[in-house]
Amino acid sequence: MTAREAWAAEIAARWRVETASGVVVYPGRAAVEAMENLGAEMAGARRLLVDAAAAYERQDWSALAAALARVNVEIAARLPAVRRGEPETWADYRARTPAGARPRAASPSGLPADYVDRVRGAWLGKCIGTALGDPVEGWTSEAIRRAHGEVTGYLVPPKVENDDTAYPILVLHALDERGAEFTSADLAFEWVSHLPLAFTAEWSAIENVKAGTLPPESRWARNPCGAWVGGQMRTEIHGLLAPLDPETAAELAFRDAVISHYREGMDGAIYAAVLTSLAFSGRPIAALLREGLRFVRADGAFARIVESTLDACRRHGEWRGVLAELRPRLDEYHWIHTIPNIACAVAGLTLGEGDFERSILTTLWCGYDTDCSTGQTAALLGCLLGASRLPEKWTAPIGRRFQSYVVGFEEVDFDRLVAWTAGWAGRLAAGADAKKGGAA
Repeated sequence: MTAREAWAAEIAARWRVETASGVVVYPGRAAVEAMENLGAEMAGARRLLVDAAAAYERQDWSALAAALARVNVEIAARLPAVRRGEPETWADYRARTPAGARPRAASPSGLPADYVDRVRGAWLGKCIGTALGDPVEGWTSEAIRRAHGEVTGYLVPPKVENDDTAYPILVLHALDERGAEFTSADLAFEWVSHLPLAFTAEWSAIENVKAGTLPPESRWARNPCGAWVGGQMRTEIHGLLAPLDPETAAELAFRDAVISHYREGMDGAIYAAVLTSLAFSGRPIAALLREGLRFVRADGAFARIVESTLDACRRHGEWRGVLAELRPRLDEYHWIHTIPNIACAVAGLTLGEGDFERSILTTLWCGYDTDCSTGQTAALLGCLLGASRLPEKWTAPIGRRFQSYVVGFEEVDFDRLVAWTAGWAGRLAAGADAKKGGAA
């Protein structure tokens, strides 16, 4: 490939790319749609997209590059209005949640007796769910059923490596490097140092950090996708590090998510961490899903869609009716957005009633960003049930080795991964106990 051909291919990929699951994505259009979901008026950008499409069709790469640059100018001009009123600190965010109206609860002492089994279950569940959903990522429910009928197992031999499981590794490494008080900037530098690739909001944040813009500013520049599902897909680790301590799990998740996410993207990240922390209680799924909302801002679209999904599940009792009712609202968003994917996960968790296979398959059948939503469902069920109660049908194909594209952590034995997580959870709990003792 000549330099000119490489240049043309790079510009063409800014307009149209095909995912590994065969879904065609138009990044420019998706970015404009993301801004419209945030309430921005994008008529000018829509007109520029027409110019971009025409340039792509006639293979005028210079004109396409210019049109997409002009679209980005429109986006950059409107992001400050999106930012207005968005919490910049954990204290600001917490004040807008139902939990913020109460004194902070005391952290529990020690770790649950079955902690290690539940952590193993969460890691295995995450790998199971992402591997199940990966081949149909971005597909509609109808497309999944046309191609695969009634899914009852893995669609292809499972691949453990996934971006959903890459980021939690770097939380553990940040703890090793910086200790319990690691900052958002510390974690952002971990991303820059160890991630050879990233997508959507995370990609924008990494590029911003490389250019010298640190969190929380890193989530704003060149990032119309901060409300997408990337925050939610990566934060169960904080619930594993703070079992039965949702306040701490939420604070850690904020520290993580603020690198790249805002609005519903931030809400989803905190909700995933809190649900995982609460799962160690062994309470029924329905109770966990409602309790978790106490730690999410009450006035946002995220809380509303969770409530709507729970209500639809109660009235319909099966996923087809739930999806049919909610789809007009969900389809207003890109399939990578947090809103449709939290609805799918909540539907799978609610209708699955604690049954691992039923829950993950129900989530998968709903479609959208299936590796993220099914990964979330499977991780939470894995934590709730523990590895010893997960079906061998699903665990055996995953094997004993965790794989990732994280530089320096391409392969880790699951035993080491579980011990790594448990070691830091124990140290964090001991630190909390020491603080309580010092205050006594």
